[in-house]
Amino acid sequence: MDTMSDNTSHNILSQVNGSSQIVITDSKVQKLGSSANYVKYYKGTVKFGKGLRIQTKASVLAFTSCDGEAADALYVRLVAVNSPFTVKPLSYGRGIRRYREYTFLAVTPPSCLLSNYTDGFNDKTVSMKRFTEEFIKITGDIVRAIITLHCQGYWCSGLKGKHVCIYKMEKCTDAKIWSFCFAGGNEAKKSEDWVDLGKLLELAAKRNDSYTAEIEDLCKKLKNKTLRGMKVLKHSALLNVRENFENIIALNLFILVHVKNQPQVPSGDPEKDKIISELVKFMNASLQWAKAMPHWITQRSNYQAPTTETGLSFIDGLRDLFEHENEYIPEKVKQSQSEIQLVGRDPDLECQLRLNLEKIFLQAQNFVLELDIEC
Repeated sequence: MDTMSDNTSHNILSQVNGSSQIVITDSKVQKLGSSANYVKYYKGTVKFGKGLRIQTKASVLAFTSCDGEAADALYVRLVAVNSPFTVKPLSYGRGIRRYREYTFLAVTPPSCLLSNYTDGFNDKTVSMKRFTEEFIKITGDIVRAIITLHCQGYWCSGLKGKHVCIYKMEKCTDAKIWSFCFAGGNEAKKSEDWVDLGKLLELAAKRNDSYTAEIEDLCKKLKNKTLRGMKVLKHSALLNVRENFENIIALNLFILVHVKNQPQVPSGDPEKDKIISELVKFMNASLQWAKAMPHWITQRSNYQAPTTETGLSFIDGLRDLFEHENEYIPEKVKQSQSEIQLVGRDPDLECQLRLNLEKIFLQAQNFVLELDIEC
């Protein structure tokens, strides 16, 4: 039988895979997350093992019938999924007497919630109008969590920032989903998780004044359900600077091998043929891009302006720039981003390309995504 005392330190006894005990060490309700998107919990510990001698710190979530959730059912789901991308539960219990309407779930204390990244300004979310590598890692964990849940017949049922715990240890940041429901084979429900992810990424960018065309493209694809699964993580908005450079180099090679001066023979895949046709149009289009290149590149003494400003010359020009980056970029621009911003110098190369050549740079990146070109 579960028991709960009425003094400051509350004990909840529960039989979970043997004997375990949840101890609420501080009866004051705590909040984790943003001011408008948070979860309530108590500070506590979980005792388990023979004689309850083993003890570990815990955040104890409390649920009532109004929450539409019960700790025991949530515990069972979390144990059943047992993924690196979902929260590992420690124990659960039910209160008695004046606490009888509550059920309690104990989990390893998280550092914060996803809502701390998405619901307001956070320099850990965006830097220089692009998602930080830390936030990209968090998004990658969420994508993998969604895929894992779908494979096991679950869905997130209205994914919000408060449903994702963030754990930080030394230099490692992990995201783990804790709230989800059974969906069975209902693919319509599962597809809504990608829509909700798009809304969360949109919120994060807008709250950090960084809703660029690139991030908007990612969010629209998610909300329109045209992008899902691991392919989400190949979108340029979720790649670091070096990976975006490698995309352009890979696209240039793909064009040389498969497109340029090659007869357009149907591949048997109408969708791929359509994208190749659009790529050919892009290659031949007059784009007038040279004047928008960073001035510290065009002012080089040995800089050669393109004879024709087409999509093809744009991609080849970027390829040359990325492959010989150290020869092009002067020392003052190679300094750290904080120094560059502090003294008002030029932004980094990738940032300036997105600002000055936003549309065609995104077009080129999307060809890599849509053709699934490997770098």
